[in-house]
Order: sequence, then structure tokens, then C-alpha cells
Amino acid sequence: MNVKELSTEVSTTRMSGEEKDFKVEELRGPLVDKFVKANRQTYTDGVVRIWPSGATMTRDFPNHIARIRRLAVRPDDVWIVTHPKCGTTWTQEMVWLLLNNLDYRTARTVPQYVRSPFMEFGCRDPPSERAELQIGDAVQDVENLKSPRCIKTHLYPQLLPQQIWTVKPKLIYVARNPKDVVVSWYHHHRLLNGYTGSCEEFVEAFMGGIVEFGPFWEHVLEFWKIRDEPNVLFNTYEEMKKDLAGVILRTAKFLNCTLDSDQLKDLCEHLSFESMRNNPCVVNQDDLNLRKHRDVIGDVQPLIRKGKVGGWKEDMTPYLANEMDRWTMEKLKGTDFVVPS
Repeated sequence: MNVKELSTEVSTTRMSGEEKDFKVEELRGPLVDKFVKANRQTYTDGVVRIWPSGATMTRDFPNHIARIRRLAVRPDDVWIVTHPKCGTTWTQEMVWLLLNNLDYRTARTVPQYVRSPFMEFGCRDPPSERAELQIGDAVQDVENLKSPRCIKTHLYPQLLPQQIWTVKPKLIYVARNPKDVVVSWYHHHRLLNGYTGSCEEFVEAFMGGIVEFGPFWEHVLEFWKIRDEPNVLFNTYEEMKKDLAGVILRTAKFLNCTLDSDQLKDLCEHLSFESMRNNPCVVNQDDLNLRKHRDVIGDVQPLIRKGKVGGWKEDMTPYLANEMDRWTMEKLKGTDFVVPS
């Protein structure tokens, strides 16, 4: 495996206007070409890297940076920030219910993406595809949402609304073992992006930092640096699997919510894997319907697949696992972050 196939010979443009300090690099090279070709949706125009941050995004995203960074932040917001496939949906459901007095009726009748918008959804695809798939304006949805807002994002800190760092709303970050992340992200791409490459090829692209919202470890470590700030809570997917009740109580305390034993039991049941997988307001059927546009080839797995720790072993060869272990050791050198397990 050679993740160095990513060329450093990139074309760079500097943005204008309010975001003139941002630079956008178009990524090129054999690894990029192979990855873009294997994704028949989302990456069709290529991928870019945005500085400062080093975030990998789709080509259309830079057109939305100014608007996202100008978004007004409210003191009672709760921002759920993750790299994709780290327990985002699970955390959104938990946090929304804690903020809304355990309103299960609404949680079972109103889609999660309405209750807790994915801020940059619709900022990643070219206008023609957004029109074809009838993708709405999630930034506007966030702006129109009543307080307290529960907002999902996968963005690096440098790309988040500027007022987050002055208003200082609650921010919950969730991390996960990268092996489980990459396998889940691979199946997600097969389901919704029409990805035709192999799992090994996807892992190459993931470690090469060319999959959207990467590079992975840089994303995690940016938020690990601020974990001790009073408005930041750092959870892990593995903690939620081992002790869901404990994570709920810790999160409730962070949000200044109280739960009695019966309320805690009910919330644990609502957040169980089977309950989440069978809740149509959590599994966004509108999103799944995009498959007919994505032209999926072969058997695919559902959006909420197995919910296991260590599930990567069913898809990843020992060789691939060892490659990821070496990559992780290199990325974490000099840090005190411990890989969740």
C-alpha cells in the first residue's frame, strides 16, 4: 500500500472577500484519480484541501465558507461535532431528547434531520446535483431553528462559524477507533455515493487524507486540544457502547439536565441499537431514497449497520489492519491521545 501516491503538486487559489485568508488546493495524483473515479456521486468534480485547517472537502464547498462562518451562534446552542461515522446520529438523538424534556413523541414523528440539522448538508454538491436530488438549504434550516438548537457538523474548527469561539455554546465531540470508522464510512459510500472500489482502496484513500471531512487524525486531534474547555465535552463511541447510561448522565450534567432512574432507563431503551435502527425518524428514508439516483451496484448494507465495537474485523484483512496501526502510531506520535477500543 502506498498512500504517498497523493501528489503534492496541487493548484492553489486564494479566496477573496471576507475569506481572503483561506487557500484552496485542488488535490491530484493517482490515488485521487482512482478514488474520484470509484465514486459516481459527490466527488465527481474532484476534491480540494482548504487552508488553514487542511480539511479535505468537495470542490463546491469553498463557495459556502463565508456564509457558514457568518452564521449567528446562540449561547444556548449545542453543537455536535464529529468526523463521520463516529456515533453522530446516536449522539444527536441523545442530546436532542435531553434538550427537549425527553419528548419521545416528537422524536418518533419528526425526522432527526429536521430536529437537528446537518449544517453543511447541501454545501458539498454542485448546484446541478442539489437541484436534481432536491437537496434543501441546511444552513438556512439551522438559522430558522428554534432554540435551543441541536446542530450537527463534521467541519474542522477553522471552518465553523466564527462566533462559536466568542459566544462559546456547548460543543460535544465524539471520537471512535479509526478502523471501525473507515469500514463504516466505506459502506456509507457504497450505499449513498455509488462507490465501486474495494475496501482496501477506500482505506488507502482514507489514510491518504482524500476522503471528505478528513484527514481523520488531524480532525480528532484538533478537538482533543480543546477538550478541557468548560464548554466542550469529549465522548467516544466505545464509551457509549460500554456504558451508555454513564455517558448519558455525563452528557446530561454537561447540559445542566437531571434524570431520575426511570427516565434514564427509558432513554437507554430509546437509544438502544435496535430502537435506533428501527426508528424511521432516525434512519432518514429521504436520504435512503437517493439510492435510486446513486445507481448502487451489488448488495449494500443499511445506513445503521451493526453498531459494534471491533466490527472492522469482518471487512479488513490483517495486513490492512497492521497498515492502519502503523499509520495511527505515526499520527499520534507526541500526543497523549489513546485510541478508543
